Amino acid sequence: MKLYLVRHGQTDLNRVRRYQGRIDVPLNETGIGQARQLAVRLSSEPFDAIYASPLARAHETARLIHDGRSIAIITSPELVEMDFGRLEGKTYQEIIGIFPGWDPAVFDFTFAGGENLADLAARMRSFIDILMKWGENSKILAVTHSGCLRVILCLLLGIDVNKWWQFKIDVASLTILDNVEKGAVLSLLNDTSHLNGG
Repeated sequence: MKLYLVRHGQTDLNRVRRYQGRIDVPLNETGIGQARQLAVRLSSEPFDAIYASPLARAHETARLIHDGRSIAIITSPELVEMDFGRLEGKTYQEIIGIFPGWDPAVFDFTFAGGENLADLAARMRSFIDILMKWGENSKILAVTHSGCLRVILCLLLGIDVNKWWQFKIDVASLTILDNVEKGAVLSLLNDTSHLNGG
């Protein structure tokens, strides 16, 4: 299986570096343009399935990539972004003003009514189980969020999920894994060359 992983395009909250989590914001104009550029880049790929988070920013990115294809977009609740609880909509500076000493690398938001890393990893394992039902020659696209993508990479590459923060995943980026079911090989990581004419 060849797995194409896409992070959604930019939103207004991304632009001002606010934690979005489950806040259901749409793509902004820049994000729509980014998704269209991704669509051009991926237009010749014959996907067997397209999965997307139910949140508007990811689903709209998937819809723009999907445009004109005969397959349906499969909305996957497993791919929803991590729940940051009361921290959603806040910037890093605002959060440390409320919770001094807060360490975002710990990836535990249960103190604010959200999820922790174990919760997210369990969802990503469920999604990977769904993927494994496809044949070894399948090409699958998943459009989701940075937290989900980082954990998927850790799980498929056999990396401790606590190292999630060592992957940089930009908006509208493309990551590709080959040979997923037999031992994933990372062939492209966080590529955004399509956004600057590459």
